[in-house]
Amino acid sequence: MSNIQISSVILWQRNGIRRQLHFKHNRVNVITGDPGQGKSSILYIIDYCLLASQTKGISKTNIDSKVDWYGIKLSLDDNELVIARPSESHEETESAFFDPNGVIPEKPHLNARIDNLKKILTSAFGIDPELRMPFGGRMIRANSKVTFRNFVNFSYQDQATIVAPDYLYIRQTDLRVQEGIARTFRMAIGAETVDTAIARNRLAELEQKKARQERKIELLSRSAHAFSDEVSALTSQAYSLGVIQQIPENYDAQFSVLRDLVTTPATPTQHQREVERIEGQIFNLKAKNRRLQAFIDERPSYASALKETEDALRPVQQFNTSADDIFPTPLANEVIARLQRELTEIRAVIKGRKGFPFIDEVKTIHAQNEQRILELQSELASLKDNPIRYSPNEYYRYLGRLETKLEVFEQSDANATQAAPINYDDEIASLERTVNLNEARAELAKRELNKLMNKRLLNLPLKGYPDFSAILSEREMLIHVHSPDESNIERMPDVGSAGLPPVSRTVCLAH
Repeated sequence: MSNIQISSVILWQRNGIRRQLHFKHNRVNVITGDPGQGKSSILYIIDYCLLASQTKGISKTNIDSKVDWYGIKLSLDDNELVIARPSESHEETESAFFDPNGVIPEKPHLNARIDNLKKILTSAFGIDPELRMPFGGRMIRANSKVTFRNFVNFSYQDQATIVAPDYLYIRQTDLRVQEGIARTFRMAIGAETVDTAIARNRLAELEQKKARQERKIELLSRSAHAFSDEVSALTSQAYSLGVIQQIPENYDAQFSVLRDLVTTPATPTQHQREVERIEGQIFNLKAKNRRLQAFIDERPSYASALKETEDALRPVQQFNTSADDIFPTPLANEVIARLQRELTEIRAVIKGRKGFPFIDEVKTIHAQNEQRILELQSELASLKDNPIRYSPNEYYRYLGRLETKLEVFEQSDANATQAAPINYDDEIASLERTVNLNEARAELAKRELNKLMNKRLLNLPLKGYPDFSAILSEREMLIHVHSPDESNIERMPDVGSAGLPPVSRTVCLAH
């Protein structure tokens, strides 16, 4: 870090007068004056010229309304430079005046952008451009660059901060300022070198990358497991539909079979309609055979009817033997002769055959139907045993869903195999060694800081706390007091500003 001192504060007033307040180097400069004369604004004028984002703390009525430009002259080692910024009424926040040779102009003009000037001053103050915030917060992002502005807040206290019992640094309500102080404190007191800070930043970056990679691997693993289960379910569904003959054992084989289904889909058949057609034919044939069987079962009734017909025709014989006596006409004789012939035929049938010709024909038809029923039942069984058990609509819906799912699975597989996981462990271990080694340095620096504070307190004894020592709490960013045996600790808010003199509270900031 460079040796930086403020040489002077310059005001270019609107009445044309240029006022200049000079400071002596390596001295305590005391500014006195009546109330309301702008003493408190001097700190904020310096802060504004050191590229603060606003003129907060500068009286708008008594100062800003009467000033055109604010400026400071800085001494950096053996060099001097001048920075000037227009008053707030100019509403210029992007540019400023800068002279790297320390020449104070009669009237400043805008010649440098604020962003570029911050980079110049950061380099001039000896801050490594690679230095970054080790961790982020609500207002400051992790890995954002450290600039000279991050160390300005360690360099001064305003009057409110000096008497405040519960904080050390200015602008307690400005969350960005407080986050910046917490993240650069060790750098400010020399407890952390640039190399260590860079190593810490790199370590935080690698740990975040490793954590993201592990989360991604875990997510991919869970996704792969979920995909495996879903592929298995899709394969089982394909088997239940009958579009595959068996379910493969592993994920890759299942995926391959499903991909083949999408690439070369089977031609759907009217399977259900065919089943219904055959079942209808079987039903109709069975119904016919039931009627035919009923007819066959009625054969004794037919024989009895013939017998009754024979008995009914027996008188014809008597008529035939006495035809002339009973029916003396030729027509009657012809009728009797016809009846006689029918009776003879019926007797011949009953005597010569056990059954009836049409009964045998009915039995033949019945047997043919039974044979056809067996054939149809065999065909139906074959259809039901056939693995294809889907309707065309059902098949196409499944195929569309399958194709969509496979596209998702393939994209996931592609993402999972894009690049092999990066091994961060070795570099993280090396950086951790560097950071851990610096912890001893940090403890030594804080111990020396405590010694420096207590050395100043030798001439400023703490009222009510004899022989107590001041110790900085890095976690709380406060100074507490400890009894000699460290059995009793009084926290800074409890001690108050009366017990802890302002000088002791500014030691850690000034050094």
